[in-house]
Amino acid sequence: MINEIELKLAVSPETFHLLEKHLQQFNPLVRESICLGNTYYDYPDHFLAKQKMGLRIRQENQTLTLTLKTNGEVVGGLHHRPEYHLPLDKKDVPTNDQLRTLYPFEQLPATSLKPIFSTDFNRTFWLVKFRDAKIEVAFDQGEIVSGERSQPICEIEFELKEGKVSDLFYFVEELPVLTDIYFSSASKAKRGYQLSRPVVLTDWLNKWRDFLNQEREESAVDFNAKFHRLLKMEQALVEETLSLPPSLFSQDFMKTVERVGAFFNLYHYYDENKALFEQILEQASGSAIIEDDILPQLLESNQTFLNKIQALIRFHSETKDNEKTIEKLTALFTTRLYFERMMKLMRLAVSGESSVYH
Repeated sequence: MINEIELKLAVSPETFHLLEKHLQQFNPLVRESICLGNTYYDYPDHFLAKQKMGLRIRQENQTLTLTLKTNGEVVGGLHHRPEYHLPLDKKDVPTNDQLRTLYPFEQLPATSLKPIFSTDFNRTFWLVKFRDAKIEVAFDQGEIVSGERSQPICEIEFELKEGKVSDLFYFVEELPVLTDIYFSSASKAKRGYQLSRPVVLTDWLNKWRDFLNQEREESAVDFNAKFHRLLKMEQALVEETLSLPPSLFSQDFMKTVERVGAFFNLYHYYDENKALFEQILEQASGSAIIEDDILPQLLESNQTFLNKIQALIRFHSETKDNEKTIEKLTALFTTRLYFERMMKLMRLAVSGESSVYH
């Protein structure tokens, strides 16, 4: 078993040259480019997906590896997930016996595994020494294919090979990308499964009610648990919205109202619950991950995004332009401003988890 700790960013193709130039100052220990072909498998009832697992065969040159990725923990764009590997001699459909070699399943379906989708991409990676850490930086570009549907891959993964997660945060913060950037919690496997199914929009109104009901039902407030739920909901809302074409909303005024309203509910909650950050900071006192001025910066960020969402609500009300409203909304969450906000939220979220995050 290998435990990965990595940050992942969705970017534009133009970022590659900017990234390569930026990394030269660190005199990379390694710089390589490879082509990776991946086929993901599951049972007809998507048993593995329901367990939040992904099973793939990866071909790298002439080497074949069967890998089982488990769910682990994802905080914002920070991934911590166990994965299990088995070298293969040939590329056949994986068997139940091979799966049990990787992981102690109590029970597996009697049906056979089958290919669900593929993710083929070019990877350029660098190994960089930064402070006391070693960090692998990988730029992936290619596509996910499921039947007749496809989706581009263009992302950077920063994996901590040695050292402290605080060094990983500092390293990523130095990335000189200003636009078309956001943290991604969705693995290529998750995106592949989503591509293989019909598009279903989340009912964020009910999701928000569930969050508030759970909060009311808690007898003792666990501030860390509440903050983690809130951050995961924000990440899911942002990623789903960014994955949808604005044209999906073009003919539906109320669908657009509901989508912008979901962001208003989120930032209004942050504004009404400023003490939540103070409680988390109090519990994280002394953490090397937390910057001294993080609280005023987060409170200012909350207010900034609340103001921008309110302005967007006014724009939509006045213009009735659904598609332009969604374009403005998605543009807001691919800015450097939002990138910096998410860095601070992730620092706060992992500050009390030093046993997991080094």
